[in-house]
Amino acid sequence: TAITAGSWHTCGIRTDNTITCWGNNGVSQTDTPNGQFMAITAGDIHSCGIRTDNTITCCGDNVYGQTNAPNGQFTAITAGSWHTCGIRTDNTVTCWGNNGVGQTDAPNGQFTAITTGDIHSCGIRTDNTVTCWGNNEAGETDAPNETFTAITASSFFSCGIRTDNTVTCWGDNRYGQTDAPTGQFTAITNGNTHSCGIRTNGAVSCWGNVKINTA
Repeated sequence: TAITAGSWHTCGIRTDNTITCWGNNGVSQTDTPNGQFMAITAGDIHSCGIRTDNTITCCGDNVYGQTNAPNGQFTAITAGSWHTCGIRTDNTVTCWGNNGVGQTDAPNGQFTAITTGDIHSCGIRTDNTVTCWGNNEAGETDAPNETFTAITASSFFSCGIRTDNTVTCWGDNRYGQTDAPTGQFTAITNGNTHSCGIRTNGAVSCWGNVKINTA
């Protein structure tokens, strides 16, 4: 029912709500815990999931504390390279792990969606505005003052779907990864140096550092 990919491993939730992971297991990032889950995320070399009781369990690399999940109940979770963030059931955000550039310094307020890049994080507030925090070397946390329904972050850039279903991106553009195409979209995701989205007609468009761009 859900799937997520880290740098060298992949995890998915089966239809019985159990988790299976595969790929590189050098630091136990694919040693999935028992039990049932409703959400899952993969970081660089760690994995975290929300159980059906809304608590979080993580596995894999913990050099920065990125698998030391806090107590409490959560509705959403996302993993960066060495940090993790989640939305609690009261809609506030908590982050943990590497905080070298402020990527776990979650702001106050209530959020409906969250995403983590390598060393920055972004979230959609309940008023549909976006707030980002952490590394801003390339402007990846300079979110536009607009309203959004979806957001995604990667290495040094971020993208979002506006409330009118158009896409905008900000941050590093060395490979054209923030040159979002025109048109309307229903979903979006970022890779390291490229982006892809699903248009409202079901077609996929990608931009940035890609060999084949399907419009």
